Amino acid sequence: MMKRKRYILLYKSYLIGFFFISIAALIIFNLFHIQNYSEGYQKSVIEKTIRTNLIKAKRGNIYAADNSLLAMSIIRYDIHIDFRSISDKLFQENISFLCNSLESLFKKPRSFFYKKFQYEKKKGNRYFLLAKNLDYPHLKALRNFPIFNKGQIKGGFIVEKKTCRVHTLENIGKRTLGYDDHRGKAGLEGAYSKFLKGKDGKRLEQRISSKIWKPLNSGNEIDPEDGKDVYSTIDIYLQDIAYHALLQELSISHADHGCVILMEVKSGEILAMINLEKTKKNTYEDLRNFSVWEGSEPGSTFKTMAILAALEDKKIDIDMIVNTKGGVLKLRGKKIRDSHYKGYGEMNPKQILELSSNVGIAKIIYENYKENPKKFIEHLCKWKLDKKIGIDIPGESQPFIPKPGKKNWSSITLPWMTFGYNIKLTPLQILIFYNAIANQGKMIKPIFIREMKFHGRSIKKYTTPIVMNPSIAAKESLKKIQNMLEGVVKNGTAKKYYHPEYPYAGKTGTTQLDYWIKGKPLSYNSSFVGYFPANNPKFSCIVVISRPEKGYYGIEVAVPVFDKIARSIYPRIGKKTLYKKKMDIDWIKKIKESTNYSFNYFFDKGIMPNIISVPGKDIIPILENRGLNIQYQGIGKVITQSVKPGNKLKKNQIIFLKLEE
Repeated sequence: MMKRKRYILLYKSYLIGFFFISIAALIIFNLFHIQNYSEGYQKSVIEKTIRTNLIKAKRGNIYAADNSLLAMSIIRYDIHIDFRSISDKLFQENISFLCNSLESLFKKPRSFFYKKFQYEKKKGNRYFLLAKNLDYPHLKALRNFPIFNKGQIKGGFIVEKKTCRVHTLENIGKRTLGYDDHRGKAGLEGAYSKFLKGKDGKRLEQRISSKIWKPLNSGNEIDPEDGKDVYSTIDIYLQDIAYHALLQELSISHADHGCVILMEVKSGEILAMINLEKTKKNTYEDLRNFSVWEGSEPGSTFKTMAILAALEDKKIDIDMIVNTKGGVLKLRGKKIRDSHYKGYGEMNPKQILELSSNVGIAKIIYENYKENPKKFIEHLCKWKLDKKIGIDIPGESQPFIPKPGKKNWSSITLPWMTFGYNIKLTPLQILIFYNAIANQGKMIKPIFIREMKFHGRSIKKYTTPIVMNPSIAAKESLKKIQNMLEGVVKNGTAKKYYHPEYPYAGKTGTTQLDYWIKGKPLSYNSSFVGYFPANNPKFSCIVVISRPEKGYYGIEVAVPVFDKIARSIYPRIGKKTLYKKKMDIDWIKKIKESTNYSFNYFFDKGIMPNIISVPGKDIIPILENRGLNIQYQGIGKVITQSVKPGNKLKKNQIIFLKLEE
C-alpha cells in the first residue's frame, strides 16, 4: 500500500514538473518568436501607440488688385456634448442656468434647449451636435457656461477645431475665385493651388489616452511651410459694376445664363469676370465659369475676323461694292438670309460689318476663297483661334475650327463660317482677338495674378505682358478694321447706344441655338464684344447672354450691359485708381486717422473707419455690436480689412479681417 502511495506521489511530481517545463519552453519559444519572427506584431503594437501625424500647412490668401482680401482661411469650431460624461447631479442642478445662457447666445427659446437636452441625456447621446462653425468669441463664451465650464471629462464639452475657406465677394465672383476641395479644382483657388496650399509638416506622436496624443521630440519633425499669398488682377469695384449690370439684364430678359469679362488692353489683366446662371428658384448665382468653359458658335462677332483675313490678303478694299440683292443668297441648295427684310442692296465692306449682313460677308469670303479655302483657314490658325489660350484657370474648352479635307468640312462650311457657324469659341477666346485689335495688333495672353508673396515678401511679379502674337495683321488692315468697329456703334447695329462722350467700338452678335433639332423652338445667344475708349483703347470687354426669353438680338440684350459698364468706368479713365468715388481730402484724412478707438463718429454716419493696427480683441466686439458679421484670421492687431476706409456699411454685412499671427 505504502509502495503504491509513493508511486502516485512520484507520478504527480513528474506531471507537475512536466507542466512547468512545458510553460517555460512555451515562454522561451514565444520570446524567441517575437524577437526574430514577429516584426509585424511589433509593428502593430508600435502603430497603436506611436503615429506620424501630418501638420496641415496654412493656406495662403488671395487678394484683389487694391490689396483687399478675396479669400482666406479662418478657424471655426464645431461643438458636441457627451451627455454620459455629465453626472446626473451636475445636470439637474445646472440645466436651467445653461439653457438661459444658450437662449441669449443663440437667440432660441430656453424651452427648445431644455427639452432637447433632457431627451438626449436620457438617451445617453455621447456626441450631440450643439453648434457648427462657431468663431472664437462664441466658443469662449460657451466655455464659461454652467456644466460646460467643467470641461470635456466632467462637463461633456467637446470642441472640434477646423479650418474653413471663406470668400469675401460672395456671389459676385464665387466661381472666379473657385475652389480646391472634394469637388476638384476651379477658378483662382484651383489655378494657383500649388502655391496657396504650402507644404504639410509631420511629427511623431505617442498615445497617452484613447483620444489624446502627445508630441515626441524625435528630432525628425518637419515644420509645415505656409502657403504663398496670391495678389490677383481682380478689381472689386469693377467686378461689382459688371455683376449688377449683368444681373439686371438677365432678370429683364429672363435668360438662362450669361457672362462678362473685362480686360485691360495693354497688360492683359483680367479686371472682372462674372458668370451667372438661373437657378430653380429663379435667382441667378455664380455656379459655372461660362467665360472659360462654354464653347459655342460665336455668330456675327466672327465677321470681324473674316473681314480682317480678306483685308490682309487684299481680297477687298473699303470702296468695293457688294450687291446683297434681296437679302437672300442661295448656295449649294441652302439659303443664307439677312435679318433685315428684303436685304440692304448694294454695300461696301464697312457697311456689311456695321449692319451685320450675312449675305454680304458670305459673298465676300466665298467668292474670294472658294478655290482655296485653306488660305482663309491659315489666318485663323495664325491667330491661334484653333488652340486653347493656355490660361492657368482650369476648365478651358478646346476651340474648333473646321479644316478642308477633314470629315467635318463640306461644300457649305466656308460660307456658313463667315457669319460664325460651324465653329466653336469661348467668350475669353473671342475677347483676346478683339483685344489684339485694340492693342494695335499685339495679342496678349490674359493674366489673373500680379504678384506672389510669402510672409509679406514679394517672391514673384507678373508685370511683363505675355505676347501670344506680336502682330495679327498689318497696320493698314488694323486701322481699317478699327474704323469699321467704331462704325458699328456710330452707324450700325449698336447705334442706339452711341454717345459722343462715351465712344466705344465693337461688334454685336446673335446666334441661333439648337437649329439642327427639328421641332424644337429656336433659342439664341446674344453677344457684344469691343473696347473703349474707341480712339485710345484701355479696356476690352465681352458680354454673352444665353437663351433670353425677352429679346434676342445683341443690341437688345448684350449691348445694354456693355454700355452700363463702359459708362461707369469712363469717368475714371486716366486716373490712377478705379475704385470708389473721389472724396474730399480732409474727409479721407479723417478716415485714415480714425484710430485710438474713436470710431463712433464714422459708425454713426454708416462709414467704415480705418482699423489697421488696432488689436483685434478690442475692435471685433465693437464691430459686432454695430450689427456687422466679422470673420477674421490671426490673433493680434488688424493688418488688413476687407471693407476699405470710407466705404458705406450695411447691417449684417460680412467684414473679413486679417490679424497678426
